[in-house]
Amino acid sequence: MSMSAVTSEAILFYGDRGVMKSMLYADFEAILDGMVGVPELADKQMHGAYCLVNSHLQVIAAVLFLIDFDEDGMADHSWNVPLRHLAEHAGPGPDMGAGPIRLACKSQCPVAWHQDNLWDPTMKPGANDFVFMRDTIVQRGSKMGLFMDDSAPPVPASAPPAPVQAKASAAPPPVRVEEKIPVIAPQGPTPAEVERQRKDDEERLRLARTLKELRLRIQTMDGKHKEEVGQLRYAHQQKEEILSTQLEKVLMQFKTLKSQNIALRERSESLKEQVMSLNKSLEDQALSKSEQGGEIEILTEQYKVALEQRLEEERARLSEEMHAREMEVLDRDERIAAVQGELSDAKRDQIRMANSGADKLLEKLQTLGLSFIAFHPGAGHISINASEISDYMQNPIAFAARKCLVTEDHYRAWLEHYENPVCRVEAQGARECGKRVIRVDVPNQFKPGASDRNANRCQFCRSDSAIDNVLKFH
Repeated sequence: MSMSAVTSEAILFYGDRGVMKSMLYADFEAILDGMVGVPELADKQMHGAYCLVNSHLQVIAAVLFLIDFDEDGMADHSWNVPLRHLAEHAGPGPDMGAGPIRLACKSQCPVAWHQDNLWDPTMKPGANDFVFMRDTIVQRGSKMGLFMDDSAPPVPASAPPAPVQAKASAAPPPVRVEEKIPVIAPQGPTPAEVERQRKDDEERLRLARTLKELRLRIQTMDGKHKEEVGQLRYAHQQKEEILSTQLEKVLMQFKTLKSQNIALRERSESLKEQVMSLNKSLEDQALSKSEQGGEIEILTEQYKVALEQRLEEERARLSEEMHAREMEVLDRDERIAAVQGELSDAKRDQIRMANSGADKLLEKLQTLGLSFIAFHPGAGHISINASEISDYMQNPIAFAARKCLVTEDHYRAWLEHYENPVCRVEAQGARECGKRVIRVDVPNQFKPGASDRNANRCQFCRSDSAIDNVLKFH
């Protein structure tokens, strides 16, 4: 191996204003083994970069990874991203002085189940992560202890093709000896043509590199956009479910109060009828005993006053009783919610205690380098940490739904459509149409009520040659 082929390994950690910390890969391995901690990175998720550097301090491969540190500055013991393997099998990246580098990031990951542990670079003017990487390696390379060899010849980005000698358009005619005509050799390309050809090759090479960088930037921006859209859609679905639950609760309370109000009105009407009946009885008695008119009128007025007081007291009592019932309903709902929360905590504690031995075994297996991977439609192969095994076993469908950035009900509806993509419009006899539709393969692009029906076909699935051709093609 020549001296120019000797490479070094470096680890960079990015902050808000570029690279905040750099070290050799051997020091990073000591951090992963738990031998030392990094206090300035405590309780943070860091954006790191594994760099493979040649003897001229030029980056030739990079892996952009994520890693968590606890409150003591110790690295996550379950972190197991194979940096060297990813760097060896990475795709092309930008030119950082020694030709296009090998780059592994979230939108360009050679191993699918490690994609969530990687991140995409920023390539904006003035905030380019590759520029920060290049400048840090050049400025700190000698202090970090990276291998340098100034005597080695520089590694060219790429060599322009050699000029092609021009061919003679036709063979020279035979010359007779007696004529003694001198033979003129075909002329090669002039120095100006060679220089022009070299400049054209350099310009083509520069344009090709620029095109690759632009494609990488577009791919990175597209991945970030899709992730942001998925998170917004997931948050919107959660908010809709919370509002729907609150609305159902308010409607139930409204129905309860409405029924109580109707009962109170009926009771008030009954009391009014009793009052009218008593008034009529008193009037009849007054007519039959006109001779006792003065006393009867006094008694009647006293009775009316007493009856009105009784009605007012009854109304006040009923109002207080209704208010007390409402407070009891609210208090009961709060107690039910508290009891349900305590029950859920007790179940989780019981499951955690029951699985403590299994968790230790799983953590030991994971420390030995074993990964736990589960496959779910729509989410693909999911890497599961030892700390997530309990949640996964309790509800695998909900776990897969969170990985797809959708709710559990949305994921179940999509899974039913994915396994049997048919039109679910209700036909005659309360049965579904059953005509096949185009299957939606991504959960967060599935729209219940729209993706599982033929929008332009039912009533009930009239023939549509365009959709039939698509289904035949699938």
